[in-house]
Amino acid sequence: MNCCRIITGERGEGKTTALYHLASSISSPKGFISLHEDDAYYLLNLSTGDRNLLMTSSSLYPDRIGRWSYDKKLFEKACSMLSAIDSGDVFIDEVGRLELSGKGFAPALKVLVEKPVSLYLSVRKPFLADVITAFSLQNAVIEEVEASL
Repeated sequence: MNCCRIITGERGEGKTTALYHLASSISSPKGFISLHEDDAYYLLNLSTGDRNLLMTSSSLYPDRIGRWSYDKKLFEKACSMLSAIDSGDVFIDEVGRLELSGKGFAPALKVLVEKPVSLYLSVRKPFLADVITAFSLQNAVIEEVEASL
């Protein structure tokens, strides 16, 4: 991995917004942003603009984390796409409890840290230290967002 930048903060403080603005400022960003709308999260593919339902508070999918049910097949497809990236700027929103359990984006992260890519991640503060350790991101640049008043 060339470098890693982690945007961190608490829930609802603007991590996704900061990461999305950063991706928008880069030519040909790759990866995924998780957009929260109503009571669901949609996965936005930065390369194609495709947007798909990823998580919902309803019991739509059998796989769950907390109050959310999630589309395991969509995560698998996203991980396959991420793992195929060999260079460039790669964005993943968000890395947390699911990845620490080995699910979600975890399989792709394990591959990407071994490639010559620049990683840009969002991670909630409570998971930051564990994510850094689990994915060997000790040299990451940490940028903290603060809630706007």
